[in-house]
Amino acid sequence: MDYLMEGTSFSVLLLGLITGIAFGLAIYKAGASQYDKILGMLRLKDFAILKFMLTTIIVAGIGVHVLFGMDMIDLSLKPVWIWAQLLGGIIFGVGFALLGYCPGTGVIAAGEGKKDAAFGIVGGLVGAGIFAHFWPALSASIIEPGNIGTVTLSSALGVPIGIELYL
Repeated sequence: MDYLMEGTSFSVLLLGLITGIAFGLAIYKAGASQYDKILGMLRLKDFAILKFMLTTIIVAGIGVHVLFGMDMIDLSLKPVWIWAQLLGGIIFGVGFALLGYCPGTGVIAAGEGKKDAAFGIVGGLVGAGIFAHFWPALSASIIEPGNIGTVTLSSALGVPIGIELYL
């Protein structure tokens, strides 16, 4: 709590809360928290969620560009921890397949009163607690050994920056 009081201004926290609520409402209005819509997208029969996601990516990209230009965010490259990312991807995929929601849409579905989504929220919190408890052992045995440094598309393909846009 001290970090919130000392490290983050109230206006930034309020902006985060407002944009989070607005994004949650947009997800709700787009139907992205409805199991049938999610299933339709995964079966490539209903593209409403895909259109919403692409629109969100474009708007977020513009927002990040503006905020980066104002020196409000840090876009430094982070290292790739391959084993942690593979394990996290597997856990995410299994959770999505079992529950039918991703974490964001699960919270929105719970807000709609869908009881099945509450299991996903509880599972996510328990999983986060277990991960935090075992972090020292996981960091030393799995995460750091899988650190392959910063990887970009250019470095992975061995081409100069900008060339990959034309591939």
